[in-house]
Amino acid sequence: MSFGKWMDLDGKLILIEKSVRTVPYGFLGVLFAVYMSKLGFDPLIIGIVLTITVFSSALYTFSVSLVADRIGRRRTLVFFALMDFIAGSILFVSNAWWAPVLAGIVGNMTVGAGETGPFLSLEQAIIPRTCDSRHRTLAFSWYNLVGYASSSVGALIAGLPQYLGSGLSAYRPLFAAYLASGLVGSFLYSRLSNGIEVKPEVGSTKLPILSEKSKPIVQKLSALFAIDSFGGGFIGTSILSYYFYERYALQYTSLGLIFAATQIVTALSFLAAERIARRIGLLRTMVFSHIPSNLFLIAVPFAPSALGAIFLLLCRQSLSQMDVPTRQSYVMAVVDESDRTPAAGFTNVSRSVAQSVSPSLAGYAIAAVWIGSPLVAAGAFKLAYDLLIYRSFRKIKPPEEIRPR
Repeated sequence: MSFGKWMDLDGKLILIEKSVRTVPYGFLGVLFAVYMSKLGFDPLIIGIVLTITVFSSALYTFSVSLVADRIGRRRTLVFFALMDFIAGSILFVSNAWWAPVLAGIVGNMTVGAGETGPFLSLEQAIIPRTCDSRHRTLAFSWYNLVGYASSSVGALIAGLPQYLGSGLSAYRPLFAAYLASGLVGSFLYSRLSNGIEVKPEVGSTKLPILSEKSKPIVQKLSALFAIDSFGGGFIGTSILSYYFYERYALQYTSLGLIFAATQIVTALSFLAAERIARRIGLLRTMVFSHIPSNLFLIAVPFAPSALGAIFLLLCRQSLSQMDVPTRQSYVMAVVDESDRTPAAGFTNVSRSVAQSVSPSLAGYAIAAVWIGSPLVAAGAFKLAYDLLIYRSFRKIKPPEEIRPR
């Protein structure tokens, strides 16, 4: 189906910017933790830095959920794209120990288990405006497909430093690409139309808050998403990359190929998710795909070889992210249009905050318990989330799934 028939220009610009932004996120996710290890950071400190990175993103997302609709969605997106430019510049000009720490605080780089920052929250609120409700889940599927496909390209080029030399300067071309993505993103966002903005009520000076109808739904979803993301934080790309690097002595090229493959498999699953959701519903697609994926995840550290572990990881990835476009579509469907920005913001903040704690615990578990313990912990928490969200929301359906009596 042609985008021209169901998605407007704003939607297409967002998809283009998503690809520009997530190519650097792809290689940063693979090499960021390993880069810090080359700077002399031990696993616990690496985990703490990753926690700081995710937590700063959570603070940005919380701010966005309160003020973006008032100061302007377009202006806010341009600002955060420029923050990525600054973070990339810090990494490019210095290989001191403080550079990745400061860049992690300033930027919105995705080094966790999927993107949860301010870009996601605002784009999640904007996308339903770029198409009709019949194509909302399809739009989110393409949005995530573009992101994961672009991340796979980034993962593929993560091995570039080993061909440019053995020193830290070999990373600079990739850091230059990261800062350039921020500049390109700020330009693309500046081209968005006024149609993405929310018109405040005349004479209103209040910050956007949830309506009484949406508040209990968002509160419960936020709590459940926090459980899922707390588990996901144990297996962010950087942690998984470090796991394969340490356990199987795989180098950048091999790691890049592995994570490129996982991103490609994940991207293809998004279109399947939209088709399945049309048949069995958004919530069932979320849960019924997630449970087997988490069983595969728990099995990864028990694989007898690197090949077996990679196979299980790919099986996991073929199912694990089907809940992403369906979850985003579900949240936007069960709240009023005026509540979409704060709903996206609050649910993503809960995910970011919960995810910010896990990398430190994962680093401690790797150092003090067992290198595979983060994967088992992640699978257990995510299984608990699957059961709880199905039990809590199985009777709350999006408007398009409610059949007239």
